[in-house]
Amino acid sequence: MQRKKPQLNEYFSSIQFSDNLTNPELWIRKAEELLVAARILEAYVGRYWSKIRVDKSGRLTHLPRGKGRHIFGPYFLLIAYAIEDYFKALLVHKNQKSLRNRILNNIPSYINTHDLLQLARKVGMTVTMPEEDLLVRLSSNSIWKARYPVPTGPNGIAATQKFSDGKTYLTAYFGPKDISLIHSFLDRLVKNIEETMHHVP
Repeated sequence: MQRKKPQLNEYFSSIQFSDNLTNPELWIRKAEELLVAARILEAYVGRYWSKIRVDKSGRLTHLPRGKGRHIFGPYFLLIAYAIEDYFKALLVHKNQKSLRNRILNNIPSYINTHDLLQLARKVGMTVTMPEEDLLVRLSSNSIWKARYPVPTGPNGIAATQKFSDGKTYLTAYFGPKDISLIHSFLDRLVKNIEETMHHVP
């Protein structure tokens, strides 16, 4: 009897893991929690950017002092994770038939990624070039830039990346326009979720 208890516990743990993993509402709830924290930091990020001054030629003339710039990493990290969880909610919903009544011991490979652009493509969401740019930069931030002093491999140090239009762009930055782009993208993503999961006509 004593030997069966751990097996029974493992069985029930696997059931709970599977139930939580395959519940899109839990992924959505976690995304919303992350966004609550991100909104708090967003006020500080916006305030810092509002104090930056550039001249008519675009040259930086004033960079504010203080700790505001150190909030950028955590803010965009939370945004990236929230978007990631929204995408995964859609993927879990999309694959409900294959996941139903299965006991899983790990996260399926098709959702086990931090690559937001790849996730967008998997859920069938069309993105504009500015959104592609944003998702690429957010992915880089969540994979290592906001968490580690070095990338997860030597290739990660590159500050440019080739996009779907075949051109290479700088990806090692965030700017004031990103906040409004994040808001509009999140609005579109949430609407996509509502229409897909709740069958809104």
